[in-house]
Amino acid sequence: MIIGYNGKKPVIHPTAIVDENSLIMGNVVVEERASIWPHAMIRADEAMVRVEKEACLLDKVFVEAPRETVIGKRSIISHGAIIHGSIIGDDVLVGIGAIVLEVEVGRGSIVAAGAVVREDVGEGVMVAGVPAREVKKVGEKERQNIEKMRREIAEKATHLYRK
Repeated sequence: MIIGYNGKKPVIHPTAIVDENSLIMGNVVVEERASIWPHAMIRADEAMVRVEKEACLLDKVFVEAPRETVIGKRSIISHGAIIHGSIIGDDVLVGIGAIVLEVEVGRGSIVAAGAVVREDVGEGVMVAGVPAREVKKVGEKERQNIEKMRREIAEKATHLYRK
């Protein structure tokens, strides 16, 4: 469902894939080839949310914008993750059930499943735990796995949601 709020309507690029069982509300921009999966919710009733090119918000993701919120290019936000008022850099993986609270996550980083992020995350690092702490640098193997995952998600989206 795509609905306006307080005079602001979502802007969805024609090449973006948005599941009909998702909710996109308010001042939201979804860019080229991004995908929004079933039961994902983006609520921009206070500030803007921008989902950049080729970003994927998987099933049951919740994004809320008490301040400007960005999901960077080619980033994957996994099932059930919560993004609250945060800037997610390009090529980031946010794991299943992670919670990211009003921080910036640097390009190429990984937020492990179940992590709770309350402090900014640098570029190219993996954080894990509650509260999240840096556990290692992201290597070439992890970057390749994330890119493979992103391509697979995009391929599935294309087949599942043909117009």
